Amino acid sequence: MFDFLGPFSLIVYFAVGIIIGVTIFPLRWLRLNGWLQTAGIALTLFSMGASMAGSPTFLTDLRTAGVRAFLFAAVTIAGSVLLVYILSRITLPRQVRKKEDAE
Repeated sequence: MFDFLGPFSLIVYFAVGIIIGVTIFPLRWLRLNGWLQTAGIALTLFSMGASMAGSPTFLTDLRTAGVRAFLFAAVTIAGSVLLVYILSRITLPRQVRKKEDAE
């Protein structure tokens, strides 16, 4: 439905979000926005899990993919977490990090 740009759709949506966030998004809505992001991601993951498990060949497909798919996902997640940690240490001022650690 929203895939009119092909593989660039996600990049365009991300860029539009950044532009809106920088220009017109009020700072007082940041906490609500964080909650909405978490809820949206949870709903997306739930929907993906439900649609995958609804497939009649789910268990067979899962066995076929097996350890290789699990390792790919685990390495991707670990790499993402590590990269965010490193970039936040580099880019965020110490005061912001201390405030976030206290919360």
